[in-house]
Amino acid sequence: MRRDAILLIMILLLVVSATDEAAAPSNAVTREPLDFVLSQTEMPIYEMTIPDVNASYAQSLASSLFGISDVLAEEVEGIYVVNWGNNFLEVDSTDGSIWFSNNDKLWNLSLSVEEITPGECRVLADEWLSENGLFPANAFHTNIGNTSAIAYNIDSGESVSKILQYHVNYEFTIGEFPITGESAQISVMIGEGGEKIGFDWKWRDVKPDVHTTATLIEYESILDVYQIPASSVLEHRLVYTTVEGDGNNFLFPVYEISRVETDDEGNDVYYEGEYDGTDYKPQVEIVSPIPTHSITASPGQSLTFDCEVEYGTPPYTYEWHSDFDDVLSTASTFSISTLSEPLKIDVVVPHAVTVVVCDSEGRRDSDVIAVTIDYPPINTGFNPVLLAAAAAFVIAISFVLVKRKGSRVLPLLIMLFSAFMLFPVISASSGMPSTNKMTYSPPTGAFDDNVREIGVEWIGLSHLNSPLYNNEENTEGFYNWMATIGGFSQEFNWGEFSAWEEDFKAASFGGTDNQWIDAVDIAYLHSHGGPTSISFTAYQHDQHFLNFTELRLGDGDLDTLAIDACKPLAWEDKYGNNVFERWGPALQGIHQVCSFATSSKNSAKTGTGFGMYLTGYFTNPSLTIVNAWFRTCLETESSDKVSAVFYATKSTNPFQPQLDDPINDHAYGFGYVCSDPTPGTVHHLVYITSSC
Repeated sequence: MRRDAILLIMILLLVVSATDEAAAPSNAVTREPLDFVLSQTEMPIYEMTIPDVNASYAQSLASSLFGISDVLAEEVEGIYVVNWGNNFLEVDSTDGSIWFSNNDKLWNLSLSVEEITPGECRVLADEWLSENGLFPANAFHTNIGNTSAIAYNIDSGESVSKILQYHVNYEFTIGEFPITGESAQISVMIGEGGEKIGFDWKWRDVKPDVHTTATLIEYESILDVYQIPASSVLEHRLVYTTVEGDGNNFLFPVYEISRVETDDEGNDVYYEGEYDGTDYKPQVEIVSPIPTHSITASPGQSLTFDCEVEYGTPPYTYEWHSDFDDVLSTASTFSISTLSEPLKIDVVVPHAVTVVVCDSEGRRDSDVIAVTIDYPPINTGFNPVLLAAAAAFVIAISFVLVKRKGSRVLPLLIMLFSAFMLFPVISASSGMPSTNKMTYSPPTGAFDDNVREIGVEWIGLSHLNSPLYNNEENTEGFYNWMATIGGFSQEFNWGEFSAWEEDFKAASFGGTDNQWIDAVDIAYLHSHGGPTSISFTAYQHDQHFLNFTELRLGDGDLDTLAIDACKPLAWEDKYGNNVFERWGPALQGIHQVCSFATSSKNSAKTGTGFGMYLTGYFTNPSLTIVNAWFRTCLETESSDKVSAVFYATKSTNPFQPQLDDPINDHAYGFGYVCSDPTPGTVHHLVYITSSC
């Protein structure tokens, strides 16, 4: 009998060994190793100069460019501003960039250009830049864009259009490669009579000696590592760019890849991304807890996180953080058992656990994994192979015991089978009690209660084969600026796996927009998109795409929605449905939708810039929402991109709008705000596009 007891204990230990593991969801995507193929080509890395900017330089530009010599420049936080009337000239000492705007005429819907041609504008811009020493040798003319408007009469079905201004655009090359990014673009905006009403100049000279070299990554291996189908690629090219933000002194190669895929209903979704072209920057991949992009663990369960880094210049620094629990560790590997159990109302949502790696030269990379803290269903954490082995072992031992001991072992066998059959149930319910739940509720006191509210959602690194590295920084930049400077109440900030398409979908289509997006005044969404939908990555909860036909915006509190994505406001979708047909039904009182008519860049500065121009900054006044969006996009996007705004108006002549019109809207607390343009009160739908 003593040997039988020992045998029972062995069997129970075998069963125990099959339990208590972190589990990957059944549809989890397995990680591929960062197995890039390096070529034999060495690419030069260039260093840009730091310009010498002071008040005298800013005043000399005001004099030579615009004939203003009696106004002194004011310096605020490194930016020199010369202001006369409603004209503003700004020179940034950190990069030498120049901005000028005539705020009475730039993006003015009441004005137009009729007596000057695009070709004449090109000649004027070329001569003006050359005369003032602002046409560098490696700059070239790239295109002539414009700001244009189309007004659609809801009753008659007729449309009228006009061009407000022309944009003469220039870009730069270094050797045979184009330069993209915030450090290399010129745009001269010309209004009626050839008047220069806006000017955006960004360029820094490159030092003659190469800073260093880096080995080129083969383009095909980029597709392999990120699992990008070659058939989905529309265009790719190797370009030079800079890291956005402070210390962006180096030009290095990246691959620009534009591609298209289809959503669940066959609609096109566009992806535009930058992928490191060399081994110059570090590459990081999370390899533990398990090699998938998502796991589920029980409350209190200990998890070990680890990552692997290659390329860049060691030593590296690390920061692991959760979108709910903030910073978790600054080590390359760590263990934790105290991750919270976040709930969005009553639904458990995953942590987006992100690691950010920085090399000794300040270059960064990041990776993310979804970690759901929840009680797993019965058998969820069980190893089926070990369970099968345990069952076979129990059966085999039973035959042996019956043969040797006869009926005397029946009580033992009954006890043995009972323990084996009940153990999974006991184990599945024996997790530690949850003492770290965090429940996030919808905004309270919403719906035009005179409280200024903001909410944001963003999906970035969880787009596994087309990661948007700047989405968190960009979206939270807007969120924090509007709270800190704008005085808005921060109501929700859903990122990665906790951002849901149902938060935007109308309640009449099964969504919860009345709880989230339509319960705040301003909302910002950053993801991949297309003319008919926006993509999401909360695969365990709801649909992968938000279809614009399921939007009904503004029947609650929402006044402004900014969608930072490719092509939501494109003129037509692939079926020929124009923007008025696609977006008209969605306008139920919202004042304006701000987005893009073309693809867009994944900038880290769009959100903060938009907020800064909405509230005003330094000596500059707050701009209207439309002008703030257009200026932001002009500064952060390349000249082949087009930003757009769409709204409904009560004005009988939208090109000579009355005061109570969305074109005159400001953020709450920073100027005039029109009344809600609700269905039945509006006459026209207006679509304005502006070249970046």
